[in-house]
Amino acid sequence: MEILGKQFQPGHTARTSRGQSSFVSLPGFAAKLYASLTKTRAIQCQHREIASDLASRIDNGRILDVGTGPGRLLFELHQLNPALELYGLDISESMVELAQRQLSGVGANIRLGDIQHTGYAADFFDLVTCTGSFYLWDFPRECLEEVFRILKPHQSAYLFETFKDCDMRELRKVLKTNLGGENLVRRTLAPHFLMKQLRMTYSKDEVAGIIHQTSFAHSYAIDPVRLGGLPAWLRIRLTKEV
Repeated sequence: MEILGKQFQPGHTARTSRGQSSFVSLPGFAAKLYASLTKTRAIQCQHREIASDLASRIDNGRILDVGTGPGRLLFELHQLNPALELYGLDISESMVELAQRQLSGVGANIRLGDIQHTGYAADFFDLVTCTGSFYLWDFPRECLEEVFRILKPHQSAYLFETFKDCDMRELRKVLKTNLGGENLVRRTLAPHFLMKQLRMTYSKDEVAGIIHQTSFAHSYAIDPVRLGGLPAWLRIRLTKEV
C-alpha cells in the first residue's frame, strides 16, 4: 500500500508513523479506490505468482496474510488449494469489510488488527505471509517477534517486499511494458505510487539488519525475485527454529 508517513532509521523508535497509522481510519471510498487502481494485469499476475510460490510450500494447514487489503492473495490461494485454512489481518476496517465481501463463499477468516499485537494463539499458523506491507510497520522488530510467536515451530513466514536498491533502469523499462495496455489513470498513477513506495522501502541490507535484532536472526534468507516481471522484490524467508 502507498504510505503517507515519514521515514525513520531501521531499529529506531518511530516518532512519526511510517504509514501504518494512516490506514487505521481509511475511509471506505479510499479502500475501493486503492482496490481499483491496483487491479492491473501485472499486479494480478504478481498475486498469482506469490500464491503459486506459497502453495508449493504447504499442502494443508493455516495461512495468515498480513495486510491482506482486498484479499486478492487469499483468493488466489483458495483457487490453488481449497483445503487451506485462510486467515487475513488488516489494520483498516474498510479493507477488512472489502476483503470479507470479496471473499464471501471462500471461508476465509478476516480480522481487524495490528501485526504487533494480533491476538492469535502462540504456535497457531503453519505459514505467515505479507506482501508489500513490511516497510510500513512502525515497529518492525516487535512485529517480527509477534510473527515468531504465532508461527508453529520449524515453520516459516514469507514476506514479499520491494527494496530501494533494485535495478531502477530495468524496473522502469519493465513497468512501461506492463502498463502498456492499461487505462490512462493507471498508466499515470501506478509509476508515481511505485516510485514513492520504493523511496520508503528498505534496502536489502537494512532488511537484514532488522531481522538480526529478532528471534529469526539465525534462520532467514533474503532472495531477490521478479513479480509481475518487475525486478523490485525480495522474498524474505523467516523460519521459527526453537
